[in-house]
Amino acid sequence: MKALVLHSPGNARVEEMPTPSPPPGWVRIRVREAGICGTDKAFYRGSYAPGKLPIILGHEFAGVVDAVGEGVDESIIGEEVTAEINVSCGECWFCRNGLKTQCPRRRAVGIDLDGGIAEYVIVPAENIHSVRGLTPLQACMVEPLAAVLESVQLAPPKPWFKAAVIGSGTVGLLSLQVLKLAGLEVVTITRPGSPKARLAERLGADEVIDCEHVAEYVKRHTREGMGFDYVVEASGNPSGLELALSIVRPRGIIVGKSTHGRSVNMDYTSLVVKEVSLIGTRCGPFKPAIRLLKRGLVRVEELVTSTYDLGSAEEALKSSFRREEVKVHVKC
Repeated sequence: MKALVLHSPGNARVEEMPTPSPPPGWVRIRVREAGICGTDKAFYRGSYAPGKLPIILGHEFAGVVDAVGEGVDESIIGEEVTAEINVSCGECWFCRNGLKTQCPRRRAVGIDLDGGIAEYVIVPAENIHSVRGLTPLQACMVEPLAAVLESVQLAPPKPWFKAAVIGSGTVGLLSLQVLKLAGLEVVTITRPGSPKARLAERLGADEVIDCEHVAEYVKRHTREGMGFDYVVEASGNPSGLELALSIVRPRGIIVGKSTHGRSVNMDYTSLVVKEVSLIGTRCGPFKPAIRLLKRGLVRVEELVTSTYDLGSAEEALKSSFRREEVKVHVKC
């Protein structure tokens, strides 16, 4: 099979790889479409190390079950699915208490195990979710949307909150839509001259402000000029957290969503004095994400700004760094 294989930072190429066979309890998915995530970009940049090298990239994917391992009901062959990426032990304290994503022995597809920018990928049968009724593009967005839903589950915002979302990439634009569904006033903060500002407006942002003018906006348009109630840091940049801390109000909430893999500078004293809650979140619940997409409550088609075929996946990865791109997909 063909797959996009990362050998080292800056060295990824499409290669012929052995087609995997599903072990007992696992299934094989014939991939239709896959998305390139900020984590994939961090691996390629070299700021974040995957669990193994070489590795087939990709943890946002959708396709059709085409083979099953021993002990798996063959009736699911032909089912349209996407898959959760965490492979947990099922036995430790975290797994037994519903925290499988924090299992100390977990491995993640596309991070520690070969991923889905390939013709085929294997995952545990318990990880798959039916996406019948969604397009392959929509089904690929289940994983990042689920991650956004996890953030509002761990740090529930009040409907009267005024929120800021730092970043206009996939996670930022999904966060914007989810917070609007919760009834919040939401401001999107972008880099100066961002080509994505109009997209944020179309997706419901009450205002879009570039980061150079946000300090003045905070003084004029937040309570007592003290900052936003709720800030989502989804910039993918080390400076994002520092900005978030500067614009959140005392006893406000910062939700961290960037996985750029780099160290950050932060005014820790300000965090303490302002009594700010800083919460990091990662993977989230697939079923509600699928429901939101099926009901058309979250728009994702506009987020996919370029699509490549699998043979051009290396070019797709490189193009994902372009400023005008939101999400790059690969047709597998």
